[in-house]
Amino acid sequence: MQLESTARRDQLDRIAEGLPQRANAISRLFLAHSGLCVSRTEVGVLRSLAQGPRRITELAESEGVSQPGATMLVNRLQERGWVTREADPCDRRAVLVVLTDAGREVFDRLRAEYRALLHEEMATLADEEVRALARAIEILDKLIGRLRARHA
Repeated sequence: MQLESTARRDQLDRIAEGLPQRANAISRLFLAHSGLCVSRTEVGVLRSLAQGPRRITELAESEGVSQPGATMLVNRLQERGWVTREADPCDRRAVLVVLTDAGREVFDRLRAEYRALLHEEMATLADEEVRALARAIEILDKLIGRLRARHA
């Protein structure tokens, strides 16, 4: 029983260390192959805004950057014509960052390129491996939900 517990703990340690490294590696490799010059954090902001307008404080929190850092990100994206700032209809003192049509096109292009790259590579995997990856996504979603609930 003790041996199983130690083995499980070792596996959990390997997973805890390995998941962020692997996710970052996939993101870095994709962005290196992308035809667009965009950072991972900028992609995160575009992804967040694709779901709807956000305040800069929300973007800072979701991307794990400071509010001044989020402001700089939004400024860069605005200079490219990918986002705009609009008054918040619920609070005229606040500003919402909104994805422009050009920003939506860039985000959709990035998503399509990412899917194409991964589809190409995953097509070489055995069916069993594809099923394991699909199951891993379900498990990670459950884990993310529990972590969010814990920190809400």
